[in-house]
Amino acid sequence: MGADGNFKAFKTRPVHRPFRPFFLVAVVDAVLGGSGWLPSAFGPQAYGPTGLSAGDWHRDMLLFGMVPAMLSGFLLTALPRWTGHRAVSSRTTHLLVLLWACSRVAFLLRLPSLGLAFPAVWMLALLSIAAKAVIASRDRRNLKILLLLAVFCVSNGLVAASYQVELALRLALVSIIGLVVIIGGRVVPALTVAYIESAGGRIVLSRSVSRERAAALITICALCSWVVAPEAQLTGIACGLAAFSQAIRAAQWKGWRSLSSSTVLGLHIGYGGIILGFGLLAIHIFAPAMLGQATAVHAWTVGAIGTMALAIMASMIRRHSRLAFMPSTPATGALAAMTACCLSRLLVEALPGYTGPLLSFSGALWIVAFGLFLMAYRGPLFSVGAK
Repeated sequence: MGADGNFKAFKTRPVHRPFRPFFLVAVVDAVLGGSGWLPSAFGPQAYGPTGLSAGDWHRDMLLFGMVPAMLSGFLLTALPRWTGHRAVSSRTTHLLVLLWACSRVAFLLRLPSLGLAFPAVWMLALLSIAAKAVIASRDRRNLKILLLLAVFCVSNGLVAASYQVELALRLALVSIIGLVVIIGGRVVPALTVAYIESAGGRIVLSRSVSRERAAALITICALCSWVVAPEAQLTGIACGLAAFSQAIRAAQWKGWRSLSSSTVLGLHIGYGGIILGFGLLAIHIFAPAMLGQATAVHAWTVGAIGTMALAIMASMIRRHSRLAFMPSTPATGALAAMTACCLSRLLVEALPGYTGPLLSFSGALWIVAFGLFLMAYRGPLFSVGAK
């Protein structure tokens, strides 16, 4: 490993790690989706050769491209450890990646509905694989992951069919936030403890079962209420309570103890995006003239999903590289760029006179963040002999 923190000399024996191709695909779609807000990349009516508006392109590449890729890489690698079920074959992985490639070809042929149908089939296949592992292991704890994957798959299909698109998009976002809450609740505290102990420190997380259950129940109510009645005052109350309960939950993980590890700190910052999103949604509902819904939604999509995607992918790569907490300048830069990207996007409504520059700056920072991520982990992702 070089002095700058890059994984240049990484070598491994040929072992099938599903995260490798999917994380690469996630980076590709993240860059493509972020480019939608660069003024030099699109015209006022349509994005490039696809015929889509910049907003639709941005949405489709990120929500139905980057997110499924990241989820596939993470779940197909983590589920064998969680359930004791054998890992998927390289052939299965390649077939799922082929569905992604077919989707991109469909977009280039100006067939966006078909381009969205392929990810729906992809998610249905992932759901089937995950369900087989969870059911075979009788692992009830992961049934909620299956449920959220099913909701996301349905929402993807509804958007592809252009049916109830706004409702379907809320369903898609809610299912992803739910998955981030569940996965984050496992990964963030576990890695915090592992990092502190690896540094020779001691830490005890006092996690209250009653607080965890209360946070889960309130969050479920808030998410379901937002899907059904996004502007109702009852939804605003639920979102405010969800922000409070999730803040209490996250405080139990003692994120301030991980300030010297960018990857672990990034997980805490990403989870904070969930809390921020709920809080901003509550403000929007009770004071719509002060804050638009888009700001709250981007606190989730950029602050939570974007940051957690980088941090979780980095953590998984490091774990399987046996370089769990090695410092990396580009990796730290990636998380810093993502944080700045989120702040820039949240300022759009606060500074309406600078909407164009702020959107462009935010899009550029998003691309920089994933570019630095690829630079930091190109060794493990492109290692010779890796599958």
